Amino acid sequence: MEIIPPKDFKDGRGVGAKFTKYDPRIHSFPSPDVIINLAECSSISPPALLWCIVYLMLWKQRGWSCFPVLPIAEDAAASLADAGLVPLLQEEGIPVYGGNPDAFRFRSTDTVLPLTRFNSPREAADLINRVEGDLFSSGLGSANIRPIVSEQFAELVNNATEHSESSIGAYGFVQFCSSGRNRRFVCGVADGGIGIRQSIERNPALEHFGYEWSAIELATKELVSGTSLSNRGIGLFSVSDEMRIPGRKLLIHSGRGIVTISEDSQIRMIRANLFPGTLVYFSIPA
Repeated sequence: MEIIPPKDFKDGRGVGAKFTKYDPRIHSFPSPDVIINLAECSSISPPALLWCIVYLMLWKQRGWSCFPVLPIAEDAAASLADAGLVPLLQEEGIPVYGGNPDAFRFRSTDTVLPLTRFNSPREAADLINRVEGDLFSSGLGSANIRPIVSEQFAELVNNATEHSESSIGAYGFVQFCSSGRNRRFVCGVADGGIGIRQSIERNPALEHFGYEWSAIELATKELVSGTSLSNRGIGLFSVSDEMRIPGRKLLIHSGRGIVTISEDSQIRMIRANLFPGTLVYFSIPA
């Protein structure tokens, strides 16, 4: 089966529904060979990269043959190189095709953390400390913004470790992007776990949801958690609260629901193509 994302590959909403109707966590695909063909993509955003890595790792876990075809366009190729996607896939034993894979080696000095896998609480703690230290010493962006980035990234890492129950672990990144006067930190964490709705429905005090975006929206409220502990439920609330400042952006994609906070601080909830787990991405002017 070949998946051909749109040329401007922003996130899982752009992938055809016929490909995402199958859940790689529980279902078989029509073919044991899966290709994500990025060759014609002119741009690939960070949420799209997270979409790719989670699907590829879930397919690999099922024992299927899976691989990406690298993009031809220079901008799209550069985004993969900056994110460190190709070395990560090669470390995970997933082959890559198209172009010269060596040209896609991680090379950006503005990438605080390339795509990195974590699983255990110890790995999560090490990753959080690494990002905090590297942000502090990087000199990138404004000094008052770096602590916000590290704190919100830590919330996402801890959430994924504690609640996702992901069989493939989770993947995170932190980058500094600069184009003219537009200087931003972009960060993301994604897993292939049970998703937000199933997680919070484990709390007997909470209702069951017909729509996954409703569960996501509730999960962004303070002290809402899949546990019954009164001191839990800070993570997504903290992140979403920080993103309500104009100029910042947030995207949460879990299951078939998406909640976004745009640069004008507008909150939108929509039904979307399946994401098998939870993906959270945020962007902050630096």
